[in-house]
Amino acid sequence: MQTVHSPRLPATIHNPVTGDSIAFLASPLSGDGAELRFRCTLPAHGEGAPLHTHDTMTETFAVESGVLEVNLGNGRQVLLSAGEAIAIPPGTPHGFRNPGDAPVVFLTTADEGEGLETFLRGMYALAAAGETNGAGMPRDPRALGLLLHYGNLVMVGVPRTLQNALLGLLGWVARVTGADRRLANLVRGS
Repeated sequence: MQTVHSPRLPATIHNPVTGDSIAFLASPLSGDGAELRFRCTLPAHGEGAPLHTHDTMTETFAVESGVLEVNLGNGRQVLLSAGEAIAIPPGTPHGFRNPGDAPVVFLTTADEGEGLETFLRGMYALAAAGETNGAGMPRDPRALGLLLHYGNLVMVGVPRTLQNALLGLLGWVARVTGADRRLANLVRGS
């Protein structure tokens, strides 16, 4: 997807399938620089994100209210409460969820945030368009492949060479079929 900076994309997005929402504080896609900053509200028992890594991005989670469970792989979990934070360096497996009965609100920063912002806006736009399953995952594998590629998300437990080959194939099919342009329009809200 060719990056097109909008004068100002919506500052808040909501996923009607999973119930979480994001309020952007610094948006690379809107021209706010490279760092992405947003406040995420994850509902009670919200699943968040499965175990994954990023090759070059450092991601930080700082809890404002509630409890956030951060999975660091190999059975290691960290529970963060209000006022606590964790920085996830590049290549570190991580995922998160809300284990509690109340919403969790946390700030996230990503030092190379344009791709992650594209991933998030795309996932939420597909959910709003009714194009995801009950877990919020895109039904169209081309869209999922593109979004994983943009977000530089590497799923833990799937061989890297297989992921790279599959994402390359899905990206090629998306470009040939125009799915990449459609997804770009969804991300921009057009």
